[in-house]
Formats: sequence, structure tokens, C-alpha cells
Amino acid sequence: MLHADSADISSTDIFNRGGKPRFGTTGSGGSALRQCGIFFLIVGAALACGAVEIPKASGKALGVTKGKPFSAGIVFINGRYIPPPYEVERWGVGIRINKIPVMSAVIDWAEFLKTQSGVKVTKTETTVAEPPAPEPEPVANVEPASDDFDMSLDELFDDDPKPKKPAAKKVQPRRQPKPAKTSVQVVYSLDGDFEQNDASRALVATINKTRTDINASLMSGGFMCFGDRYPRVAGDARTAGLILEKLPDLMRVSATQESFLSAVRLAGLQFLTDPVCRDIFRNRRDYIKLQNRYERQKQENDIKRLIKETVEQPLL
Repeated sequence: MLHADSADISSTDIFNRGGKPRFGTTGSGGSALRQCGIFFLIVGAALACGAVEIPKASGKALGVTKGKPFSAGIVFINGRYIPPPYEVERWGVGIRINKIPVMSAVIDWAEFLKTQSGVKVTKTETTVAEPPAPEPEPVANVEPASDDFDMSLDELFDDDPKPKKPAAKKVQPRRQPKPAKTSVQVVYSLDGDFEQNDASRALVATINKTRTDINASLMSGGFMCFGDRYPRVAGDARTAGLILEKLPDLMRVSATQESFLSAVRLAGLQFLTDPVCRDIFRNRRDYIKLQNRYERQKQENDIKRLIKETVEQPLL
């Protein structure tokens, strides 16, 4: 039996603390920013990234779409530098790079089950009553100070003074309990095999478009940082060049996380967010791999430049 669950609270999509969609259809929205004139992209947190799991049922039902291996670009997954060559593939509803899942669900598996004629829908409601807010601290009643100086002479020397009227006590209103919240969990299940149709093929095409975009960005020399606790961070070939040039030395000499974060900012690598930098610092021994990659790329560029200069040199 194939199944997937979703839920709805007050008709809003719910996300867990890691920024990953717990249920519902994911989106691919993001925001483009510019730092120091260098373009980079922070993809919306609705796409689950990093050390995640792709539903196995989706892989069995939808199969895989692979691209050809290539050696351009830079990839970090939870702070670990992944050396090339890279192979970007769609497996089920997710995306993998070198067989490592980096996106668990571009489109939720439940959306595919909805395309099947034999799908079963089970709804479960759970009502949770929230306790009322704590009562405020009681306010002590303070008797007003005696105003003896304002009394008349007769009242002052009266042998049988009249008792004073006590001050009125303040009544604190009791806090009312909050209304109960109802959570609805929806489970989609399918008895039998999943059969592709026009609707499911259209959903697969959308996921394949995401795979193609990632593949093209890396092949053009860009970089991508995936993590299971933060949104994906990506940049073009220029930012990738800065990473190769400056990041290995910063990883090598930084003794603390704080010093590494400061050094990254001073080096002009502001496009690397703090969560990404913390993961990279935890894996700072990878600086050797990055440094070797930078040296090889530098040598290749020098050889290309010499060949170009030789070809363009006029004959005497």
C-alpha cells in the first residue's frame, strides 16, 4: 500500500523548525539579493534540503531522471565539500547529487497519490485545548494614609470618634481559557500499483525542471550549498571563484567559529549565510580538497591562457 499524509490547521501550511514542509505542496519561491555587486540566490525554505530522505514509494513509482556527469561548479552539503564530478538526478519526488538527497520533495508525494482513481482519503481530527494564561499576581490593598491634619477641631478632640470607611477592594478579572484548536490530519493511501497518467506526468515534468535548473547552474560554474536546517544558497561562477580563492585559507587558519565568521565577512564572502558558515567550519578539514581544486583550476587556466597567447601571436 502506498500512502502519504498531510494536515491542515486553520487552513494554513505548517512547517517544522528546520524549514522543511511537514505536509502539503511545497513551493520553489525565493528571493534574489545582491551583496557587493555579486548576484546570489537564497531559495525559499519551503524546499527541504540537506541530509533528508526521499519517500521510497515515490522512487519506485516515478523512477529516475539523470543528467550526464560534469566537473564544473562547487557543491556543499551540510557543510561538507563534495568534489566533482557531479551527477544531478531526480529520484521520485526529490533531487539527488551523487546519490546524496538534497531535496526531499519538490512536490509532495501526496499530490501524486491524488491523481490516482483508487486513492483513499482518511481524515483524523485532534482537538487540543490550550490552558488559560497564568493569573496576574494579586495586588495588595493599601489603606490610604490618615488625613488627620484636615480634621476639624471638634473631630480631633472628640471622645467617641467615628470609624473610618474602609477602602474598596480591587477585584482582578479572571483570565478566560483560550479556545481549543483543531488539527486535521489527512492520509492518502493507494491499494495496488501506482499508474502514471497525464496529471502525474505533468507533476514529474515540474520536478524535472528543478533538476535541469540545478544542473545548468552548476555546469555554468556556479556553487550551491544545501543543508537540512537552512534554505539552499546558490551563486554564479564569479562567487564560486571567490570561494575557491579565499575560503580554503580561512578554513585552515580559523581557530574558532566566531573568528571564522568574522574572517568570511572581511573577505567579502557575505553571500555565505551564518548557518552555512557554521557547517563549513565544522568540516574545515575539507580545506585541503578545496585548495587542491583551486590549484588544479589555476593551472588549467594558465595553460589555456598560454595556448591562447600562442595562437594569437603574429608570425614573424
